[in-house]
Amino acid sequence: MKKKDCILLLIVIFVVSFVQPLNSATFFFNRDFNKNDLNLIKFSLLSYDWFFCEVGADEKYKAYLPGTVQTDLFKNGVIEDPYFRKNESKYSWIGEKDWEYWTYFDVNEKILEQENIELVFEGLDTYADVFLNDKLILRANNFFRKWSVDIKSLIRSGKNYLKIIFHSPLKIIKEKKEKYPYHKTTADYIFVRKPAYHFGWDWAPVYITMGVWKPVYIEAWSDVKLDGVRVIQKKVSKENADLEFILELISTGEREVKIELFQEDKKVKEVKRIKLKRGKNTETVELEIENPKLWWPLGMGKPHLYHFNVKIYTGKRVKGEWDDYIGIRKVELVREKDRLGESFYFKVNGIPVFIKGANYIPQDMFIPSVSEKRYETLFKNIIKSNINMLRVWGGGFYENDIFYRLCDKYGIMIWQDFMFACAMYPADREFLENVKEEAIYNIKRLRNHPSLVLWCGNNEVYEGWNHWGWQNMYNQEQRIKIENDYSKLFKELLPELVKKYDGERTYIHTSPLTNWGEPDLNTSGDVHYWGVWHGKEPFEIFNKKNKIGRFISEFGFQGLPDMKTIKEFTLPEDRKLYSKILRAHEKHPIGFEIIDKYMNDYFGKPVILEDYIYVSQLLQAYGIGMSIEAQRRAKPSCMGSLYWQLNDCWPVVSWSGIDWKGRWKALQYEVKKLYSDILVSPFQDKKFVNVQIISDKLKGVKGVLSLELLDFYGKVLWENKLSVFIPPNSNNTYFKIQKRQLLKMKDKKSVFLYITLFDTNRELVSERYYYFVRPKELNLLHPIVKIKIWKIKDGYHIELISDRLAKNLFLSFDNYEGFFTDNFFDLIPNKRKRIKFITTHKIKDPIASLKIMVYE
Repeated sequence: MKKKDCILLLIVIFVVSFVQPLNSATFFFNRDFNKNDLNLIKFSLLSYDWFFCEVGADEKYKAYLPGTVQTDLFKNGVIEDPYFRKNESKYSWIGEKDWEYWTYFDVNEKILEQENIELVFEGLDTYADVFLNDKLILRANNFFRKWSVDIKSLIRSGKNYLKIIFHSPLKIIKEKKEKYPYHKTTADYIFVRKPAYHFGWDWAPVYITMGVWKPVYIEAWSDVKLDGVRVIQKKVSKENADLEFILELISTGEREVKIELFQEDKKVKEVKRIKLKRGKNTETVELEIENPKLWWPLGMGKPHLYHFNVKIYTGKRVKGEWDDYIGIRKVELVREKDRLGESFYFKVNGIPVFIKGANYIPQDMFIPSVSEKRYETLFKNIIKSNINMLRVWGGGFYENDIFYRLCDKYGIMIWQDFMFACAMYPADREFLENVKEEAIYNIKRLRNHPSLVLWCGNNEVYEGWNHWGWQNMYNQEQRIKIENDYSKLFKELLPELVKKYDGERTYIHTSPLTNWGEPDLNTSGDVHYWGVWHGKEPFEIFNKKNKIGRFISEFGFQGLPDMKTIKEFTLPEDRKLYSKILRAHEKHPIGFEIIDKYMNDYFGKPVILEDYIYVSQLLQAYGIGMSIEAQRRAKPSCMGSLYWQLNDCWPVVSWSGIDWKGRWKALQYEVKKLYSDILVSPFQDKKFVNVQIISDKLKGVKGVLSLELLDFYGKVLWENKLSVFIPPNSNNTYFKIQKRQLLKMKDKKSVFLYITLFDTNRELVSERYYYFVRPKELNLLHPIVKIKIWKIKDGYHIELISDRLAKNLFLSFDNYEGFFTDNFFDLIPNKRKRIKFITTHKIKDPIASLKIMVYE
């Protein structure tokens, strides 16, 4: 093939059967139910037979809870896979209809004997009228809230009838828009408290879901209920941790209770006797832990969790219990005046930490279909990628408990947006009261998690109002009204609630605090840098110091998903570049056009789809890798890098590093390398080639830095070695040479700088390849790659060697799922490289099945 095309060295064509994505999930929600938890009885209604139908229709179907109308219709064979081809538009009618769900359930006398009986919905999507035994008991209007209803007077012995009517949010929006004529917006989601991305985004389809999306159960109790425990870390140091456990208790009358607080070794740490009054009670138990084991983010130490247990006794009977894992740590967002303006960085346990993270979006359009296994798999990928923070973006939802438990377990910090994004919201009394209850519930639910480090009011609302021309749509009176609404919601209500119900974490009213178009964006706040992609600036702009903010909380570039992923939502005739089906799975209006522009500038544009996919991923990794590297080199003035985005919610062309099926793009392999604890970073300015070493380790490292200038046959043209000491948490320049001295009369299009850093144990710490021109300008040669493969316990070892430089070598087994420990890498001439393919599959003929692509 001609230069700048992708060369397919070995091809094995497989017939890939279409796999339906919406299979029945194993829901982690169910595990806490159908048990008598001491005094409190939780009786799950998920195990009963549920049915549903369109309101007014005769035909009924079996329902699968938790779920959505779309997933239930799919499981009943009424619709095809919603993600296949152009089914999005085909099934838009589902969100326009009203739907009815119902079940019959039995209750026994033990439940009826209790003084308090409540029906609890942990999540209803979204406008739902709930009837128990034909009596209206609830009108829900918020996806993000938990709903509890007293049903003591309505529930009866034997069979009970529960019915839920879900009203189309589209109908509600139409009614509400008439109340807010001054809101000239196409973002209809502002009128309903439901995930904004369900209404479509530039990476998401439009699927207006409805249904019971979280558990539903009966909660019954008498005498005393332990309604929650708040853990406040009053003081944290290496010597001791002073903790307060604030118990929320509800009592049906005046009584004395005993409180016992245990800490993981099951020895009683604190015992307290108190008198309760009728109604709500608050009681504090203090606990000091000497020489505490601290919770640390990934890369800084172990994320230690203490197991705490609280029991409430009346006499000798246990009446309530709380059990949780708490990490002891101190987290600060430091915003202090400095020589550049104002800092923006996180300190954990007194140590500044460079944030190496990503923006996280919901894993699926149909949220209940995400199983516990999918969460676990995603977090394994997060750990492999050296990510220490996720930003939970404000157009999705407050994640399920398992998400935060996994963050606690693995040391992943969380930047938590409240659920508002990219539009101006109303702030009338009804709306604010609804949001207030939503915020209180979620603050209380999440505040004990050590992983949670920041609350943020919204995503890009303030940015849009001040920099995207929104104000031009309104007259002065309307502008004042909308700005006042913004202040009421984001500068008054939410910060007040965070202070009252959390108090330990910082709140910022919006992200970004600084606009990417400002000349002084590098002085303060966080920045969403979209000069690349939206502004169509060249990747090299990332290297300009005045374009590197104090904290970059969004930046990104699109790349196509893996070919295997594309095969799952297409037919063979769809697998052509720019086909109607591919365009239906590219939600940015000019996405392909932008990719093409940058592709022509940096790599050259192939015409075959599979080659285009490959080069689009190289392009994405090249540009975003350049940005991450520049941000790390700017430490400590820049102290955070959150690329957009980690994951996908359906099979789509997007900014993600991991596609919807969990397959890594080239970007994710680049992230893994660039987010390592120690990074060797070569770069050039006008006259010099420089080598910086950035370390996030908390201990110093001694090593040997080796530099070699090689041609594409592997010949050493120049070399140098340096003994280096890398201080803890540092950033320094270790080598500098004039370009003309290094290159002399050599052709810069035919050489590269190969750099390694080994520690004193001869362990490779960092390995980098530096090229002096853009990829399309390189005089690359066609390599011959020899391969050896042998079976190991957890997959296969693969050994490769090439006679000349093999650039961006990509490996895949079309017919087998697994994970390559490295991919899209450069292979140095005549130097063996070993990687692993981790898989549970036994491959018949690995050599024949392995497919290789290289860029040339």
